Amino acid sequence: MAFITSCKVPAQNKPTLEVTQKLLDSLSVYSQGTMQMDLYLKLILDYEPNNHEVYMGRSVPYNKRGEHASGFAMLNKAVELAPALNLGYRSFVKLYMMQDFEGALQVCLRLDSLTSYAKPGVWGEDMDMVIGLCYLQLNDFQKARLRFTNSINTVTKEAGKEWNSPRVFLYLGVTLMKEKAYAQAIEVFDELIELYPKFSEAYYYKAQCYSALKDLNNAEASLEKCKEIFGKYGAEKNPYFELPYQIYPSMLSKGQ
Repeated sequence: MAFITSCKVPAQNKPTLEVTQKLLDSLSVYSQGTMQMDLYLKLILDYEPNNHEVYMGRSVPYNKRGEHASGFAMLNKAVELAPALNLGYRSFVKLYMMQDFEGALQVCLRLDSLTSYAKPGVWGEDMDMVIGLCYLQLNDFQKARLRFTNSINTVTKEAGKEWNSPRVFLYLGVTLMKEKAYAQAIEVFDELIELYPKFSEAYYYKAQCYSALKDLNNAEASLEKCKEIFGKYGAEKNPYFELPYQIYPSMLSKGQ
């Protein structure tokens, strides 16, 4: 955070406080979300009331704890002060933590409109992938498929196919599966497996496609491979929210 290094502000009813670099450095001894860290950030806001990074920093632990009313009060202020830098996190919270898919989509589209020369990231994720996921969750499969394809093509062109998030292939495959384009979905899951052979979700949803095609032998083989990979490496998960299309051991034991 780009804080001031030293500031003496006289106040009528409280002693003068010098905010020095030493004081700011002392923040590092406290963990995110602790009462002490929150109090320090509030203190800094007394002297830098328009510092969007502080509002943003304060909002994160509240949102992680599910205290979204408090978290968004701070996050909205950060967005007001610096929309291009903070809309991404607001979309991320709405999508993953609150499952407000329409709200997340509108925030993402607003962020997309602010930059003409490049798409900004959405809290570290490719914007087209996030927009595509919003459309997928809203059952607009055609728009979802287009966004996922754009994301894959753009990242592949700029950095190489291996730099794509595995989940963009997962979501594209799921989209095709929901459109009943099972053969195409299987091709996408195979592409995902080639790039990320330890990604257990790919085998699971590939098995679902084979099952829909009544190809029970390949369905069983894919499910068994999923169980093997899941047993060794588990599945991708987040400590603060359930990832879309996350798989669990109970899903494998039932063979669903």
